[in-house]
Amino acid sequence: MADAKPTGNVRHKRHMRNFLLDKRFQLKYTGFLVGITLVLSLALGLVLWRTSSAVIEQSQQVVQRGREVVTESKKVSAVVEMTINDDPDYKDNPALKAAFDEGASKQNKRLLQQQKQLELQDKELKQRRTTYASALTGILALLVIGIGMAGIVVTHRIAGPIFKMKRQFRELGEGKMKMPYPLRKGDELVEFFAGFETMVKSLRDRQAQEIATLDEAIGKLESKVSADDLAPLHELRATMQAELDG
Repeated sequence: MADAKPTGNVRHKRHMRNFLLDKRFQLKYTGFLVGITLVLSLALGLVLWRTSSAVIEQSQQVVQRGREVVTESKKVSAVVEMTINDDPDYKDNPALKAAFDEGASKQNKRLLQQQKQLELQDKELKQRRTTYASALTGILALLVIGIGMAGIVVTHRIAGPIFKMKRQFRELGEGKMKMPYPLRKGDELVEFFAGFETMVKSLRDRQAQEIATLDEAIGKLESKVSADDLAPLHELRATMQAELDG
């Protein structure tokens, strides 16, 4: 009897609810992958955070130096202004004093502007660090989630064939010898499953040969014994055929 092969039109679709066929196996190795990814992500995040903190600290030091320069410049300007106010040459020459005041004012404005630019850069660096930290946290979280989902998908490609073979073994124990359906595209353990399929085919071939031998024996006995005496053999034959048909 020819083996009952699954038709080529049968399509096996993966549904999300069926991805965890062996929760213990799949979650164990998925958790292992997620753990490694999480450790590496935290290490990378720590390095980036320390680097950005060092840059911001340097920026704050520059801003502080700028403030000190402005403060010292104001002190120098105040001392010079007091000296000029007491100097008779400047008192008698308002134009010279006005020129000095204008130059001192421009210098103070330039220093203040430089200080504001430094403070603005410091503020921008802090904002960027916050933005980068948020973006990095989001990216790393997505990476961990993606690795977790990928781990479930990959382990599913191993757990699927194992689950299918376990079910087939159970059916063989119940006397059912139907041929297993082929693996889905992308499943692993292809060679192992092919060996399993060959074993099932061998069992079916041997069962079919035994049925043929039994049919031959029944045919020879039909002219010699009664139908009632052959009934057990017919029942045995029917049972063997039912096991073969699955």
